[in-house]
Amino acid sequence: MIARHGLLLPARAKLNLVLRIVGRRPDGYHLLHTLFHAIELHDELWLARSDGGITLLVTADEPQLAVPPDGDNLVVRALARLSDAVGGNPGFTAQLHKRIPHGAGLGGGSSDAAAALRLGNALLGSPLAMPALVRLASGLGADVPFFLGAHSQWGHGVGDELEPANVTPQHFVLLVPPYGCATAEVYKNHAAHWKSGAPQDRVTSVTGPNTRDSAVHTGFCNDLEAAALRVRPELADLRRRIVALGQPEVRMTGSGSTLFLPWPDAASAARCAEQLAVLTQVGVRILTTRSAGPAIDAPLPCSRSAAGHGGTGDGGADPGGAAGGARPGGAGP
Repeated sequence: MIARHGLLLPARAKLNLVLRIVGRRPDGYHLLHTLFHAIELHDELWLARSDGGITLLVTADEPQLAVPPDGDNLVVRALARLSDAVGGNPGFTAQLHKRIPHGAGLGGGSSDAAAALRLGNALLGSPLAMPALVRLASGLGADVPFFLGAHSQWGHGVGDELEPANVTPQHFVLLVPPYGCATAEVYKNHAAHWKSGAPQDRVTSVTGPNTRDSAVHTGFCNDLEAAALRVRPELADLRRRIVALGQPEVRMTGSGSTLFLPWPDAASAARCAEQLAVLTQVGVRILTTRSAGPAIDAPLPCSRSAAGHGGTGDGGADPGGAAGGARPGGAGP
């Protein structure tokens, strides 16, 4: 029997406003200096206790956003790890509604996993403190710990060593191509064009600004962008088209493929989106969003059944569409 009442939480997308490759570990994984920034674009996860096992239903705003609800889905994996950690084999039933494009560098799967850990822990009476949740999150993906707190944070190591950051709230125009970038291929391409020599913990010649906040004022950057453009020549062509339309400040998040443009207000972002609307003819999705508000969105009690809960977040809609799942992110080898 499935419980009829549970908790609902928005799972925010993220942008990497700054992403510098600052070293490489002996195991081949890259060391990062990155500025994570949560945005209001979000999935929604509804979770309730059940008699046993883990079940997941996935719906989506549009069919192409759907992903499989199988054992590889990060929501299922997160709840399984949580169950193992607390013991007693607690059961969960989950409903995930997808709005974040997957495979686009926006962290949707990782955010869903973090939401599952937070909601599951809350439904169990919060047996795990935050350090224990962070350890579970790290085992799911390098950027999952960020989504336990979200807002704006500097990430170090492989992206899982975090510290708070101050970023001026702003609006963003996202350009999502109809294809993704394979994270491992982008990192491999970057490594091939980077400095030769043995792996090292830090590479001083490519470290970020001395004053971390100065990165926000001197412009956003992404050391993986050139590699992504080599891996995906069509992404390079898209970037050239955006620049030709008068937007040279376009940047990439994560290992791609989403490109973004920051704006100080909603009106500027809307004008930009209108100007770039011609790109929808080649399958590019254009989304406008803004910085996420509070550092953590508190779990919201939901009094409706799993099959009938509606969206409560900004721009939310009643779940509908095909079933689907998610994939992890993080620094590739």
